[in-house]
Amino acid sequence: MPRCLRHIPGLVTVGSFVALTLAITACKTEPQRNPFDAPASAPKSLPKIEAPPKPEGPPQMIIDEQGPKVGWETVLIEKEDGRERLAKAVAGVKKDYEGKPVHLVANRRAPTVWVAAMMDELAKIDAGEIIISTETRPEFSPKLLFVPQAKAGKQPSCTLVMIVRENRSTAVWTLGGGTAATRSKGMAGPDLSTTGETIERKAKTCEDTATYFVSAAADVEWGLTYDLAASAQKLEKVTLDRPVVLSEIPVPGRPIKL
Repeated sequence: MPRCLRHIPGLVTVGSFVALTLAITACKTEPQRNPFDAPASAPKSLPKIEAPPKPEGPPQMIIDEQGPKVGWETVLIEKEDGRERLAKAVAGVKKDYEGKPVHLVANRRAPTVWVAAMMDELAKIDAGEIIISTETRPEFSPKLLFVPQAKAGKQPSCTLVMIVRENRSTAVWTLGGGTAATRSKGMAGPDLSTTGETIERKAKTCEDTATYFVSAAADVEWGLTYDLAASAQKLEKVTLDRPVVLSEIPVPGRPIKL
């Protein structure tokens, strides 16, 4: 007997004829389960994994504590062939940045020499203006426009050069060379107040340019170099707004050839 009829009482009586007729009709219309279908309690199949969407816009340019990052590639620049790898990585994004602005994010703890290397490679692909974002003091701008040395152009010999030295003191002199004015270390890095006084005094004798050159010793983190560059732009009595990152670490007092 069909399963749906087993629980209908009085099937043998005449009075149940109508009920029997309705039950048989219901049995005929009851959907039959395909024996090859998976049981209802079977685990559901997972949805197909689709490839993640490709990021839009130009590749990110970042320098963190591991090294420069071009797009998804982190370059271990301190390896023997690190500089060659950086050159290759930057050359690979030439179509994205040739003649176009670059927004470079640089971690404070990244060495200054890494930032200088990145700037040099960006100059080689003829990138547009380079805006560097770095966490800094509240009174300074967290974004500054920097210029690679290769694009500094001809500058007067009185153009200022400033550096953060190994012991976190500062030295300021001119592009043509001469005695470097030094300022001792402050509480948490260079004493930017006294260094600012030196920069302001020297800059007054060279009003034909707003360019100035910045650098740091090999082990000095970029954050201190950035602070020095940013502090020069806050001086009220002189105008310095075009910082150039030197390709090589200079010797205080010696002339610099561009």
